[in-house]
Amino acid sequence: MVRFPHVAFACLFLGLAGYAFTGNPLLRDGVQLAAVALLVAQTVRRPDARVAWGLLTLANAAWAIGDLDPARLNVLFLVSFGFAQAGLVSLAATQVRSRWLAFDGIIVGLTAAAILTAYVSDSLVGLGLRVPATALAGDAMLVTTIMLAFAVNGWRPARAWWIIALGESLLVANDLTLTNPLAPPRTALVAWSAALLLTSYAAFHPGSPRARRVPGLVAAGVPIAGGAICVGLLMHAALTHGNPVTVWLAGGALVVGLVRAAFLLRENQKLVRDSHREAVTDNLTGLPNRRALVDDLDRTVAAGTPHTLAFFDLDGFKEYNDAFGHAAGDALLQRLALPLAAAGGRAYRLGGDEFCVLTDAAPDIARAVAALTEGEITASYGLVTIPGEADTAGDALRLADERMYARKRRRRAGQADVLLRMLAEHGMEAERAAQLASEFGRRSLSAASSAR
Repeated sequence: MVRFPHVAFACLFLGLAGYAFTGNPLLRDGVQLAAVALLVAQTVRRPDARVAWGLLTLANAAWAIGDLDPARLNVLFLVSFGFAQAGLVSLAATQVRSRWLAFDGIIVGLTAAAILTAYVSDSLVGLGLRVPATALAGDAMLVTTIMLAFAVNGWRPARAWWIIALGESLLVANDLTLTNPLAPPRTALVAWSAALLLTSYAAFHPGSPRARRVPGLVAAGVPIAGGAICVGLLMHAALTHGNPVTVWLAGGALVVGLVRAAFLLRENQKLVRDSHREAVTDNLTGLPNRRALVDDLDRTVAAGTPHTLAFFDLDGFKEYNDAFGHAAGDALLQRLALPLAAAGGRAYRLGGDEFCVLTDAAPDIARAVAALTEGEITASYGLVTIPGEADTAGDALRLADERMYARKRRRRAGQADVLLRMLAEHGMEAERAAQLASEFGRRSLSAASSAR
């Protein structure tokens, strides 16, 4: 079963050889339609680059159908070039980590086609070769797209690209040596059919080597150089009454470049927004961070609107970390952050076990402390009103921090007094009880300073 496509295409090439000897058009048409049918089947079966091969299938189908009655269906040949260009660009874009390669491939193709129709088409006519400008433009687009695919793959593309390049070489050589396109000789018809067979056969070979990343300078240089060249071609055409096909091709390249620029601008704006959001967000809890708080405080001070800043520090967090590990401590901070954010005002995490809430209403301190309480973990706090007690963000944070630690010291001192009374009630000597209570207060303050 694996060898079937190779045998089938070998038979099709033999059939094309039979046409070369007999000249029977039915044999040639049958070979081309059979190749398209095999390409359709393979495109449906391929798990990768299905869109690209689908476009190439449409290109070959348009060419084969147009060949049934070239006089009436000549437009299908032009349609074939468009689908082929889109398919090759899409196939190349699937192999490179650059979402802009599709645009760049179209720009390169249109620019090359414009150059050839502007400067090469008339020269070929002077040599007695009557190559239609549209065919020359189509060949130029396909050749440059294939060259671009080879370049971005380090000139070592997958096997499918080599087969496509061979087919395109036959097509270009045939077009450039044609003296009468309205009555092509049998050899030209054989070459066109061979090119169609090769591009259909390429679908049965690997088309996606190891993904590569296009350097930024190269990615930026393609649209810039293409746009500059096209502007020059349009100026030349306007001054010399040049080929209308050149004008359309160069104009199309510029339009594609503008569309690419619009998409790039939109993506850059999104990146800026995402970067700013990450810069002002605490990675652990998802709350706004210290930078966001300072920005909000600066705006609040500048506006002069009354606000209250509440500064919180967890009590017992260091002991919790020492007992259960940092992973458990991080999980605790994440659990406490959600209820604090819902407690009123805008909540922030400054780092470690320090949180803040900035509100333009009377702060619900009891609710905020309850949000930061879990088991033995609770919180001390300090309050500052703005702009009444602080004229800058730094002053507000410093004063709130000082008041929070003053409350923490008073709380530790109160706990030491309670311990002293309990020890005295249990009959411990007053001097020994005072020493234990003092040691408890010292260690508590030391733990608070370490957590800070």
